[in-house]
Amino acid sequence: MNNDARRWKDKYLASLERQETLERRWDARLGLLRRGLVRSSLAAEGADKAVDQCMQDLREILRRDDMDAGLSALIPRLEKTVLDSEQRRQQRVGQVSSALVALVGQLLELDLPREVRKPLKNYAKQLDSRAEQVRELPLLLAELSALQQQALAVLGHEQVERPGLLQRLFAGRAPAIHELPAAAESGLVSVPLAQPLPVPSAVAPSAEPASVRPVVEAIAVAASQITPRVVHGPGPAASVLDSLPLPAGLLPPAVEPDPAEAPLEPAEADPEYALPAPPEPGYSAIAKHVETTLLGLLDELALPERHQDQADLLRERILAGLNMYELVPVLDDLAVLMLALADVGQREFEGYLKQLNERLATFQGGLQDAHDGYADSVSAARDLDSELRQQVDGLHSSVQQATDLHSLKGLVENRLNGLLGTMEQYQRQRDEREQLVAGRLQTLVERVANMEQEAKGFRQHLEEQRQKALLDPLTGLPNRAAWNERLDLELARWQRYGGELLLAVVDIDHFKRINDEYGHLAGDKVLKIIAGELHKRLRKTDFIARFGGEEFALLIPATPLAGGLQLLETLRAGIEACPFHFRGERVTITLSAGIAAFASAERGEQVFERADQALYRAKRGGRNCVEAG
Repeated sequence: MNNDARRWKDKYLASLERQETLERRWDARLGLLRRGLVRSSLAAEGADKAVDQCMQDLREILRRDDMDAGLSALIPRLEKTVLDSEQRRQQRVGQVSSALVALVGQLLELDLPREVRKPLKNYAKQLDSRAEQVRELPLLLAELSALQQQALAVLGHEQVERPGLLQRLFAGRAPAIHELPAAAESGLVSVPLAQPLPVPSAVAPSAEPASVRPVVEAIAVAASQITPRVVHGPGPAASVLDSLPLPAGLLPPAVEPDPAEAPLEPAEADPEYALPAPPEPGYSAIAKHVETTLLGLLDELALPERHQDQADLLRERILAGLNMYELVPVLDDLAVLMLALADVGQREFEGYLKQLNERLATFQGGLQDAHDGYADSVSAARDLDSELRQQVDGLHSSVQQATDLHSLKGLVENRLNGLLGTMEQYQRQRDEREQLVAGRLQTLVERVANMEQEAKGFRQHLEEQRQKALLDPLTGLPNRAAWNERLDLELARWQRYGGELLLAVVDIDHFKRINDEYGHLAGDKVLKIIAGELHKRLRKTDFIARFGGEEFALLIPATPLAGGLQLLETLRAGIEACPFHFRGERVTITLSAGIAAFASAERGEQVFERADQALYRAKRGGRNCVEAG
């Protein structure tokens, strides 16, 4: 290789290394942005149900590869949802303000002394401006609790030293007037609801229920409008009131259950098709199992030395106990460690290639040495031939110049001794060269054998990893990468031999509703069962892959379009007849499909687009049907 070629090769390798560095840097930045968006979406949850759904969709989009298309479709919907949420928040603030004004007005209608009525009036004047800020609501309720306590104490309904109803609902104790600004700085008043509230003995069911009931109703309206982050309870304010042991006169009338809505008796059903019972278990129920699994995974990771400190810190965080919100960053950090481990594997492979290159260079050097030894042998043979010729010529000259037999004998003996010495020296040098060359060849043979064995092991390992990378971990079906590989193969075979080739797209109907009603565990089980049902109904020559989410793609070779429609109809009917059940009740799950046949000079993307459009027509046509494209 000349200098110019070597220089261009070095430039190309340097440019390639810089490009790989930039790609790794951008991948790291993209990972940080994804983590930031995920954690921001978790922090934004709880204010509005529609916004929560958008945040959930955002996290699902961030987990997929087609993030650009998903975000382009989600951002306009998210903007509209946020605007609608802001409008609803303003409405809630107005309702809370009206409820508090009504509550203060009802207290002012009571016969109260001046020292109690004056703070109530000042409170009413500040109410409109302060109620516009959500963070002021807990403080307003706490102040109202203190004022109500004073009013009820004056009227004789409750002892002054006992806390009032609002105070017991929204604070551990009623803050004094000089303590309220300090509480306002925190923006949050604690709401202890862990212990049942005792009923004051002074408040009897018959003690003016008409004057107290509006207070309780106003509290319920106010509590129902507060952001869910203020009251950490299982439901709205009604459920909070239900948990209080109020007197019978203050309790709302009981609602009798509708006999038509009584649960059905569980029927005999196949447990394989039973859906998990919602709600999905809370994190506290599986926390120990999650911690054990994460610790076991950390112990199994063969991390390099430079990542051990990070792994030890992560292990300490897990052992200290995790809640649902801490679990997400822990999983993100664990994913970083696993990516680092994958990067270590790549570096090891790069190191192996570098070592292989060095061995090949050594092998080439050994071959060069063997060639040089052969060249030395040829040169030594030529030198020997030249020297023998000189000795023979000298012997011939000596014979001609000899004058008597005695001198001739001496000359011949000297020449023969010289010839023998030359031959012995040549033989000795040749033996040394042969031993050196034999040693080099033996070393080369051993190195070649070792390299072949290592290359065989790496080929097997790479093939195993490739096969694992082509399978979907949930359903066990081939994934999208395997689909692309098989599509190219079938398309090349069809273009060469002709015949029929069909492509179908299958989608589960209302799959989001399954996740919402029965939980994501049920959705995963439905996907696994349907994948198994579809796979066992296909021929060995057919190919099915999970294309993404609840969508499956099929390749059907050597089959006309009518036969493909009949096959998809059989698959559709089989899935509809699957005995899914939830708590003994029948759950019907259906699918829609679109199918298209390959035409001449068509690419796979074009046929897939026609099958996908046929699937959309099936969806618009009522679902649970098959359309041809």
